[in-house]
Parts: sequence; C-alpha cells; structure tokens
Amino acid sequence: MLSKSKFILGQQCVKSFWLDINNIEPSNPPDDGAKERLRAGNEVGDISKQLFSGGEEVPYLSGQEKEMFEITKKLIDEGATSIYEASFIYDDIFVRVDLMNKTDKGWDIYEVKSSSSKKSYHEYDASIQWYVLKKLNIFDLNEVFIVTLNSKFSKKKKISPINFFNIHPVTEIADINKLEVEDKINELKEISKSPEEPILKIGSHCKKPHACVYLDKCWPTNMNEINSVFKLYKLPLKKKLKLYDEGIDTFEKITNIDSFSSIQQLQLEAYKLNAPVINKDKIATFINKIKYPISYFDFETFTDAVPIFEKQKPYMQMPFQYSIHIQRNKDEELGISDNHFQFIADHDKDPRRSIAEDMIKNFPKEGSIMAYNESFEKRRIESLAEYCPDLSDELLALNERFIDLIEPFRGGGFYHPKFKGSFSIKDVLPAICPNNQELDYKALDISNGGMAMSAYKELRNNPKNTDIETTRKNLFKYCRLDTYAMYAIYKKLLGFVNI
Repeated sequence: MLSKSKFILGQQCVKSFWLDINNIEPSNPPDDGAKERLRAGNEVGDISKQLFSGGEEVPYLSGQEKEMFEITKKLIDEGATSIYEASFIYDDIFVRVDLMNKTDKGWDIYEVKSSSSKKSYHEYDASIQWYVLKKLNIFDLNEVFIVTLNSKFSKKKKISPINFFNIHPVTEIADINKLEVEDKINELKEISKSPEEPILKIGSHCKKPHACVYLDKCWPTNMNEINSVFKLYKLPLKKKLKLYDEGIDTFEKITNIDSFSSIQQLQLEAYKLNAPVINKDKIATFINKIKYPISYFDFETFTDAVPIFEKQKPYMQMPFQYSIHIQRNKDEELGISDNHFQFIADHDKDPRRSIAEDMIKNFPKEGSIMAYNESFEKRRIESLAEYCPDLSDELLALNERFIDLIEPFRGGGFYHPKFKGSFSIKDVLPAICPNNQELDYKALDISNGGMAMSAYKELRNNPKNTDIETTRKNLFKYCRLDTYAMYAIYKKLLGFVNI
C-alpha cells in the first residue's frame, strides 16, 4: 500500500523509495536531529487539534489501514464535525488527514507542519490527500489548507492556536497538481513491482528537501576524503556535481584552478603541499585587534517548536548554558579548569534571567570576548537583553567587545589540508592541535550541540528516567571544551606569527 509519506519519498527519489519499500537497511539512519524534529511534529500536532476542539480522533493501528478507514467512515456517518487523523484508502493509496472540519460548504482538510514556512513539498503532501478524497467522492469537499507555525508568535500564558499558526489555502495548487500526482502514483506503483533497483544519478535530490537515509549507497566512497571535490569550501552542490559528472572527483584532476575562490585555491594549494598555508600578516592583523583579558565564551541553546515559557517564540534559540575561560595576558598558560566559569540553568525553569545574571557577574569588565562564529553568541545576548530590559545595557555592552576566532581562517590567514573545506571548530581543532586527548571531542559522552540540546531537554521532559547529575557533568565537560579549544587554537595562532 502506498502511503502519503512513501509518495513524498518517491517524489524526492525513486531509488530511495524502492530501497525503503524493499526494507533495505539504511546506510545513514536518522540522527538525534531527526528524532527531535519528529518530537516537535508530535507537539505541534497536539496543539493543532485545538483549532477545532472537541473533535474525534482516529487511532493509529499498525498494519490495519482498512480498519482505520472504517472507523473514519463511521465517525462521519455518526455526525462528527471535526476529525483528527482521519484515514482513507483509494486504489491502494493510504492517507491520514491531520485535521478535518465540516462547514456548510463541505469538509475542509488541513495538513499540519511543524515548519515556520510553507514549502513546495508541503503542497504535495496536501495534494495527494486532496487527490484521494476527490477520487473517493464519499462526501462534499470545500477547501484544503497547509498549517504552519507563526514565527512571530510570542507566548503569553496560554497558547492561542489561531495566533500560533498560519493557515495557507492551497486548494487551487492541489487541483493543479492532480495530474502530476496521478502520474507519480502510477510510476511508483510500477517501481514497487520491479525486482530491479532503479538506476539514478546522484544529485541535489539526495539532500533536499530531506537528507537521504541511503546516501552512502549511491555517493562515491571517497566523498569524505581530504581531496574529494565534495569537500571544496562553500562550492555549491550543483557545481560539485558538475565536476563529478565530468570525471573530476579529486583535486588532482582539477586543471582550471583560477576559476575557484581564493579560499578554495588555498585549500587546493594546501593539499598539493601536504602542509598548511599560512599568511602571517592576516593572522597578525587579527591578533592586533585583541585586548586582554580574553574571555573565551560559548553558549549552548535549546529550541521548542511549541513555546513553554513567556515571550518564547517557536524555534527561538534559548541559551541554557555557558562557559568562559579567562586568559589575563599573553603569557598566561591555562589548564582546562583554570580561570574557568560555567553555568547550567535549572531545567525546570525559564533559563534566561538566571543565565544573564550569572554571565554579567563572571565576565571581566574589560578585554576582548572571543567566540567562534560570534554572530550566534551576539544574537543570543541581544535576545537576553530584550527579555531582561533591566540588564539590557550591561548585556549589550558585552556585544561591543566580541571578536571572532573564525576570522583568520575564513579570511585566508591559515588553511590546513585536514580542514576538509570546513572551518567548524570540530574540524579546525584536531588539525591545529593533533593527538591531544584533552582536546578530543570524540572522548566525550556529549560531543556536539545537538546532543547537548537533546540531553538538556531530556532532563526537562523525562527527569525520572534521567541521571540528572551525570547529564549535567557531561554538559559541563562539552561546553568547557568548546571554550578551552578556542584558547588552544588562539595559542597556536600566536605561535605561527612568532615563527
């Protein structure tokens, strides 16, 4: 049976569709981020039911699509005016409609998304449902809508669903898509019968709109190697694929080097030399901007699709943790625990005021504040200042002191071949400071920001099932390494200039 989700998968990639329906084990299974998005979708779905409160819900019965269809028809026959997860089958196509509401002109159907904007693939989600219901023709239809989050919504006590969502009419689009949907259905049915895996070139469809769980089955085995064209810094995927299709899969095969950006040329040169390329003048220009004491600073944040705190918006980055290492002068050597300040907010409370007050208390009154990709930290401070207007002047004054450690790398001051086209601190650190166990993210139980967010939210969502003290210790270790890593990298930059 062809479900709505499989239709959308098949529309993105028929090969992925075939692998999925044949129960082939994914080579790139969903990560923590995908699980977080699923949870967000469930939370948004629950809130959306309040748009038409008092409705009847069709339970999900695994493998019992016909039974769900019968339950839906019974609810309609018995006079239900709002139905959640209404289920329908037509010509072996199964769809579940998030919301249905009866009007004087017929039933309106709603496809609910946890996104803050309407995407083109959302329109096809709605279109296949509209197609099935039109073909069934068992009741009058009025309109079809896509429901997305209102990114400007700010929580005040209770959430008002009508203000929390944006509702987009897409009936005209669904009608226009009818023939395309029908053709795709027929194509997918034929593919599902085939014993042969479809042949399809790799392309942008492998990553958009969703990351493919079979990526490694199709993409070249050397795509993550240091000399792969897929690792060229900020080269658009379309251009990478063009090179690959022309047989240029490695740096050695590139001949027109002048057509690449200055950083890409540095990357190619560093690979050819098998050594870092250093521009001491650019590094010195960066270093000369810095004033001691240096406060190496980093936030960890969480987001909620459905806000739970006052003045919180959907997917608003909420700082819950910070780390600061303070280096008083150029000659001061820091151990990982030296001159270190850290804070994690109570997971049961709004973290913003407590983290803002603690930051102000621990920052030196002068000197540079160093972050890696400073815009993220500065925007979080701006949001804290908006939330805590009485602390606004002190918080915004911090933003005037920021300096961005990514600058000498992104600006061409230093390129190491092991960066692999990325200036992420996770890639820069091991290249510049190799074989240092104290600086090894992989040795940590929490080793990236996504894991940190999930761990903190787990404290809030399932405190009884979580070792709170151990989780907090792991969070402290991770954020502490982020700021100590900046100190270690900056120390290396100083050494390069002094060679």
